[in-house]
Amino acid sequence: MINRSAKPMERAVLFITMIFLVVLLPGCISVPEGVTAMPASAEAIAAGDVENGRKLFMGYAHFEYEGPPCMGCHSVGENGLLGGGIMGPDLTNVSQRLTPEEMASLLANRGEGISPVMQPIYTTHPLTETEQADLIVFMTASAGQPETDREWLVVAVSLGGFAAAVAFLGILYRSRLRGVRKALVRDSLKNQ
Repeated sequence: MINRSAKPMERAVLFITMIFLVVLLPGCISVPEGVTAMPASAEAIAAGDVENGRKLFMGYAHFEYEGPPCMGCHSVGENGLLGGGIMGPDLTNVSQRLTPEEMASLLANRGEGISPVMQPIYTTHPLTETEQADLIVFMTASAGQPETDREWLVVAVSLGGFAAAVAFLGILYRSRLRGVRKALVRDSLKNQ
């Protein structure tokens, strides 16, 4: 039997779910048919914008075809409060190992050395020539910065958050535990 007062609640939950999906679905839309990434040209790389490359890398600006930001898997120099991801290599000095053309080839999912993780993601969400150029000049500008190693900070923040949660729950439930204990003691004394 359905409770009549639950109907408005069910409608509200359905409405909120639909709004949530409408907000999330644009990020799940794949690239239009036939669009593939071409490696950035030398002219595009020369005109690249370091600041826009930093924003794209960090996720402050979105890629045209809604690909995930580089920061999710990689780190570069001293960018980001907690550094970047550790799934991929640190890209701080990548410009000392690879030429701009090789970096453009990797960002366009072409040539040798394509990551088996990046390849499927950026096939459905390719980077434009401008985005590749901006990322290349940003990574080139980061050469020589110290590589980030902020795992200790992540661990410290995690432990601090855990300790705060335990303290909060201890304060929240302290009277409940005492109340349960009192009732148990009182009942056991009655039964003796």
